[in-house]
Amino acid sequence: MEAPGKVNLSLNITGTKENGYHLMEMVMITVSLSDVLLIGRREEDEIRITSSSTDIPEDDTNIVHNAATRFFAVTGLPYQGLSIHIDKRLPVEAGLSGGSADAAAVLTGLNHLFETGLTKEQLCDIGLECGADVPFCIMGGCRLAQGIGEILSPLGELPACWLTIAKPGRGMSTPVAFQLYDEAKFDILRPNVPRMVEAISAGSLQGIGRNMQNVLQQVNPVEEVETLQGIMLCDGALGAVMTGSGTAVVGLFSEEKAAKRCAKHLRKQVDQTFVARPITHGARVIHQG
Repeated sequence: MEAPGKVNLSLNITGTKENGYHLMEMVMITVSLSDVLLIGRREEDEIRITSSSTDIPEDDTNIVHNAATRFFAVTGLPYQGLSIHIDKRLPVEAGLSGGSADAAAVLTGLNHLFETGLTKEQLCDIGLECGADVPFCIMGGCRLAQGIGEILSPLGELPACWLTIAKPGRGMSTPVAFQLYDEAKFDILRPNVPRMVEAISAGSLQGIGRNMQNVLQQVNPVEEVETLQGIMLCDGALGAVMTGSGTAVVGLFSEEKAAKRCAKHLRKQVDQTFVARPITHGARVIHQG
């Protein structure tokens, strides 16, 4: 299973629900940087999770365990043993929705493995119970996300472009990021999300770059975020912004050569640096064993 990460080109918080969840208005895209999951049946009546990374749990606290459990409950299939291996390529605590992407891949993979025939919309309903970004990671592409992230509207494809992604050594958990936002004692500069949508509709990379903004970046305390953003802009990025709750920073380039040159410069600052491109799909089956 391929589990593409996501990038926020624009992120605004418009309010808070009574249950404490934040209301969002975001433009998100899936990117070619992805985790790879191997999913299969096992005789023992348990879900066994393994990973190439020591940074994620391999027990029932992992979001993929929750996704698999909810899949069985909703479909009415008997709970049964699974083997799930995660080849972790997306950095953790980066704002790239690595955990949500993995959960989306598990739901998509189990739907295929057990031939349950659920639609993507039905998988999204299950995924939303696991995490707000899971529905987007199932659908993929370029979309406007509203509500808590579950109201998804397609925006069409971006013009040909490349993305340089750099993750500082220090990450940021999503709950802490939103807590910092809630506790902010200064006025937050709001992104113009409708203008970003217009730029995408017009196929204007320059317009997309000008409107890349994230309210959570303004409350993020990791100084490297601003440093990485500055390097990207100096290297000719049309725009650069922290994605999601952070701390990865994304720069937008019109040429692959420029994106790779910037990545080379960034690697002098941080190890986790990547070059990717926008893709039009979410989680998907890439091999049938």
